[in-house]
Amino acid sequence: MWTDALDRQKLVENAYQKGEELNLNNRDYLRWLETFFDKESADDVGTGDVTSSAVLAKNKPRRAFLKAEGSGVIGGIEEVSWFLRKHNLEVKICTEDGHGVLKGETILEVYGGQKDILATERIGLNVLQRMSGIATETKRLTDLLKGYETRVAATRKTPLRYLDKKAVFLGGGLTHRFGLWDSILIKDNHLEALKSDGIKDHIETAIAKASAFADKVGFIEIETTSRDEAVRAARTFKQLRLKKPCVVMLDNMKPVEIVEIIETLRKAGLYDHALLEASGAITPENIKEYARTEVDVVSLGYLTHSARVLDLSLEMRL
Repeated sequence: MWTDALDRQKLVENAYQKGEELNLNNRDYLRWLETFFDKESADDVGTGDVTSSAVLAKNKPRRAFLKAEGSGVIGGIEEVSWFLRKHNLEVKICTEDGHGVLKGETILEVYGGQKDILATERIGLNVLQRMSGIATETKRLTDLLKGYETRVAATRKTPLRYLDKKAVFLGGGLTHRFGLWDSILIKDNHLEALKSDGIKDHIETAIAKASAFADKVGFIEIETTSRDEAVRAARTFKQLRLKKPCVVMLDNMKPVEIVEIIETLRKAGLYDHALLEASGAITPENIKEYARTEVDVVSLGYLTHSARVLDLSLEMRL
């Protein structure tokens, strides 16, 4: 099943893409979302919006327009609309998640009590701006790699966890793991712990131990830092013949090193037995260099920990 580019693409999608699970029809996601927004409201509003209570005598009905102050890809419409409706506000959706918008376009129309609008404004904007910023940057990178087989993925560096992952999905990227419970990723600290226990074949041992959980996870991946480690990992995956996708991460390697590793794996008959993910020091400036190596996936932490927000504003009218 590892014999051609089409199959590798299917395996990449199967292993790394879970964005379709992040919607309100998923009870687990909805439960997490309720907890998230309840905490945001409790932290922000607390015992009440003292400014609105002091300045506004009544909770008069108003209409508000949430607009884009810059061009980009919108994310968070589903979640924020649900949040606003939960707070007694009517919402008219003017665009959809994952769609591009231009500066000045209206994204949502909100109708309800002025105090209710003001109490929810900042929370809604925070989520929409962040998710839209991540979706916009992800789309930019996926567009850069058009014509290449390499896919763009996020990491677990996600301050807003599932919201960040969904934003990457909306931008055309891969979600990767949701959490530690999701799939197996054997990292350098796991391997160092095995070495400190006196285990010489730490690469092979770690993968063998992980294989016992293959039926319970989405994929098994191991972090490698040299050609020797990558070859040993791929050889072990070939020997185990696991039914789940197997991934060799090429960590903090330069494109020229990755090209050499792929050539070595091909010559050794190992290339068709593992997906290859490049991670570490990958930027918008060098991402095409990594794509040219024909690595299957590039994962970038900055997508979710450093992406700029998309500027949005909310204007309230009579």
